[in-house]
Formats: sequence, C-alpha cells, structure tokens
Amino acid sequence: MDRWASGIDTAWLQLEQPTNRMVVHGVLFCDGPVDVATVRERVAQRWVAVYPGFRQRPIWPAGGLGPVRWVDDEPDLAAHIDTVTLAAPGDDAALAEHVGTLMSRPLPTDRPWWAIHVVSGYRGAEGAGEDGSAVLVSIHHGLADGVALNHLFHALADEPPGTDEGTPVAYAAPPKRRRGIRDVRLVRRELPQRLSRLGRTVARWPSPEGREELAATGSAIGHSTALIVRPPAEAATALQGELGTAKSARWTRAVDLDAVKAVGKEHGASVNDVLCAAIAGALREYLGGDSPRLRAVMPTNLRRLDRPVSHWLGNEFGLVLPTIPTDEPDPGRRVERVHRVMSSIKRTNQALATFIGIATAGHGRAAWTQGLVRRYAEAASLIITNVPGPVRELEIAGTRVRDLLFWVPCSGQLALGVSILSYAGRVRLGIAADDAVLGGAEGVDRFLAALDGELSALLA
Repeated sequence: MDRWASGIDTAWLQLEQPTNRMVVHGVLFCDGPVDVATVRERVAQRWVAVYPGFRQRPIWPAGGLGPVRWVDDEPDLAAHIDTVTLAAPGDDAALAEHVGTLMSRPLPTDRPWWAIHVVSGYRGAEGAGEDGSAVLVSIHHGLADGVALNHLFHALADEPPGTDEGTPVAYAAPPKRRRGIRDVRLVRRELPQRLSRLGRTVARWPSPEGREELAATGSAIGHSTALIVRPPAEAATALQGELGTAKSARWTRAVDLDAVKAVGKEHGASVNDVLCAAIAGALREYLGGDSPRLRAVMPTNLRRLDRPVSHWLGNEFGLVLPTIPTDEPDPGRRVERVHRVMSSIKRTNQALATFIGIATAGHGRAAWTQGLVRRYAEAASLIITNVPGPVRELEIAGTRVRDLLFWVPCSGQLALGVSILSYAGRVRLGIAADDAVLGGAEGVDRFLAALDGELSALLA
C-alpha cells in the first residue's frame, strides 16, 4: 500500500547528489561460496514480504514541496540480487575497487532503492581459499539507518544470535507494525524523558555534587545550542576541496574488542572514545603534525535498542558535532579529550535537536534540507559513525560470515567518512573517501596506513 514518507526519511532522500550518494553499503566476508538462489529466496521471505520499503520506491511531490510518497513497485529479485565475479587476483584491493565503483554511482531509480551483489572469486579473507566470496548490500539511507541495516543482517542469517547472548532486541526480534507519524512519535517519546532527566539534575542542586553537575549541564547545553544555531566554519585543511563523483572504499584490519575496552578502562573512556581518538591520531599524521583541532559530524542513535524495530525501518538518529583532538600529540591524552567532549555532549539534547530540525526540513523543499545539513557539514571535516554489530559470527546459506563491515555515506561537502562496526568480539573501521579531495588511491591508502598504525600503537 502506498504511503507518505516521514520527514526524516524524506530528508535523507533529498540529500542525494552526484558527488555524495546517500547509500549505505555493507559487506559480509564469507569463507566459501554463497548460493544466490538461496539469498534471493531468503530476501523474498524475510525482507521483501516483511518490510514495505523493499517493495516500494519514492515519488517526489509535484512542485518539490513536502514529503515523498512511497509507491508500490514489486521488485524483480533477479535484477535486485545479482552475481559478480571479482577481477583477478580477487584480493582486498579488487573488492575495494568494486565497492568504490558502487559508491560512485546511484541506485537505479525506476525500482526500489536497494541492491545485493553476491561476489565470487574473493580471496582476500584469511582462510577463504579459492572459494571465498562476499555479499554486498546497498540500501538507500532514506530506507534504513545503521541500526536497521544490522537488524536486516541478522534477519538474513541462518541462525542469528538471540537476546540471551547479548544481542539487542532491535536486532533479534521480529519487527513491530507501527502507526502514526514516526517523527512525531519519536519526539513525543524522547522529549518527556529528557525533560525528566533535566528535572532530576535540577533537583540535586542543594548538594555540592548536584550544583557541579547542574553547572556542567547548563554549560554543555549552552555550548550545544550555540553550535546548532550558528555552526562555526571548520579550519581549512586538505580534507576540504571540490568533490568529485569517484569514491574509494577501504577498511582497517580487525582488532580485538576486549583490547579496545581495556585501553578505554585505563582512561575512564568508552570503546567509541578510544576509536575516535585513533581516528584523530591518524588524521594528525595524514595532515601533518601542525594540524589544528578539527570537528566531526557524528550520527547518534535515538532508536530504542531494547524494543523491536518498526516494519517501516527508516531513520531514527540525530547528529552531534564533537571536536576531535587532531592537535594533541599524546595518544593517551587524545583518548581523555575525546571522552570529555563526548561526556559533555551526552548532557545535552543536541542529537534530538538536529533530528527535529532535519525532519522538519524534510517536509519542505530539498534545497532547505541540503542547506541545513550543509551548515553542519561545513563545521566539520569528516563523518564518524559507530554501530554495534552481531555478538557472534553469522552464517548465510551454510557459509560462515568471517567478518562484517559497512560504509557511511558522506553528506554535504564532506569528503571522508569512517564507520565503526563490532562483530563477534572484533572491531573494524570502514573508510569512504572522495578521490578528488584525498588524492586518489594513493592518498586514501596513506590515511588507511595511518589509521592501522594508530590502532596498533594504541593497543600495543
């Protein structure tokens, strides 16, 4: 049945442009061959039949004003799920080149906005041998965000892990049919909770600890409000430039999640803090030792992970704009500085405020949304996103999925995106980069080497 898109989903559809495609790409690295017929059957039963977005495509309103309309368009699974033989020698470089090609072009607009490529001849994975393969999933951001994509990965698996193993309900449980305007429902859910939390902070003011917390919260909210209302211009570095259409994909080596947690514990920080500090260190090396302090756009989940996802999938996240300590030479202090910045942001409603702003803009013209997000993007040098993945290894059609990662699309004029995804006790970072700004394959490889080196140094 045809339906109106939410404001937030319309916004991510409106942000599509030739120099930055709003498509989320994910890859499952498999030990052996994956039968394409089984994948098609499973997608038909577990995706297309369950989630309306997989059998609909967007139609823009007359005059370009207002939300898009999702209209029914039954997918041809032979076209949506195809097979690709990777070019020799079938290594990581060959797969990265293929993913970069996908990033550089739009999804076909005359059918639902998703695609799957079952890639044979991939020999990059350790132990994959001659029969290794990969499954590439491409879904437009207007249809699903990172949490929704992880839910879909679980739905595709033979026997996905359950909540008793630590898997979030949002990943493991069947979707829930929901009614009403999703943007409004999220705000009605979140706003009272946040006001209540602020009220509890105010109520503690008679104690010294309460006054200190209230002062810190007030300062953080004031700074956050000023940042959203008037985003500052980012420092000029080699990460700014005229975007092209050609993109590159890379990924780091996998690192042990417990080792990352141990580093975080040393500094009273989270896994996200440690990895963002590693990204800051890599940027410092890439840009040179006199790099200024930079800022990142960071999507922040607003979806309840202890509740089933909606059958609409969609987007439930806002944006925050933390500084990252690219001006700090000491790795340990970088972790601590990231932790302080992120702790301050958690005292605010920055993510919810940007969600409301972008969702509201989505009910207007595309130029309004593009202008709003461009303001945020011009205050930053890159986008960093972190999504928890499966807690144990998955299998698809009887084949072990050795590893898993995804790439976040860049918005506005951003040329670099780094995606963090944990998988079965390991964590890996995916890099999406604009060739024109980062200097082609050589420049992207230089940033990858810096990031791998920073991860090794932090975890040594």
